[in-house]
Amino acid sequence: MLNEYAVFHALRRESQMTSTTETGTDVQQMFGLAGHRAVVTGAGSGLAEVIAMTLARAGANVVVAHDNLSQAERVVGEIEAAGGAASAALCDVTNETSIATVFADRPPPDAVVLGAMMQGGVPALEMSADQWDAMFLTNTRGAFLSAREAIKSMVAGGNGGAIIALSTIGSQRPMLRGNAAYGSSKAAVNQLCRNLAFEHAGDGIRVNAILPGAFMTNAPKMPGSGTFVASGPGMTMSRHLSGIGDPADLGWLAVYLASPAARYITGQAFVIDGGFQVG
Repeated sequence: MLNEYAVFHALRRESQMTSTTETGTDVQQMFGLAGHRAVVTGAGSGLAEVIAMTLARAGANVVVAHDNLSQAERVVGEIEAAGGAASAALCDVTNETSIATVFADRPPPDAVVLGAMMQGGVPALEMSADQWDAMFLTNTRGAFLSAREAIKSMVAGGNGGAIIALSTIGSQRPMLRGNAAYGSSKAAVNQLCRNLAFEHAGDGIRVNAILPGAFMTNAPKMPGSGTFVASGPGMTMSRHLSGIGDPADLGWLAVYLASPAARYITGQAFVIDGGFQVG
């Protein structure tokens, strides 16, 4: 009977041969996205906009999906001006028909970024049920509906794909007072990613989450949260060992997770906080 030692070395030799061939061909094949199709929801603003532009820089043809078509078209114009390929799509992630149309009208994507989100803080005891529901409607239900339609399209295409959800480090531990709804909605997204990764690994579909720390963004705010002043560890600048994050860093992590180089990674939550949690 073949022992574990022999199996390990057989797999190691196969891996080395494969790696040598791929390196000899072109590293760009593994880490680039030339010829790939990507859809990014919420890409007309905020961190999702930067991710869409970075995917395009890596070679992907990007569908900029947003609930404001003029904002999506603006981003498309910037991508095209930089030499990339993109198209705009009207997409309201709180509306099933709107999301389904984005995927029904196009070939199956190779990568989908769940970037549409709502932020904003309100102390839990002052938060209304409507405010709580609004946060979950966009962040959690929207992520589920978008992922569901993306996976349907990928399964029909038969070539697998990558789904990347934009979450937050606040989904793992409290960072700011007043973020009960936001952190909880994103914690649900993290678990959604793990479940979808488990259920669709056999379809060649990888599902991962990116958990940003302190990044500047202009994402839509929870209704009624405009005057709230956040406090807590996240506001302590000395904890941010690498300073405030550059949104482009999120984009390059998304490029990696969408690329063939990440083919063995699924069901994971990638923290990108510049060392905040060890500060």
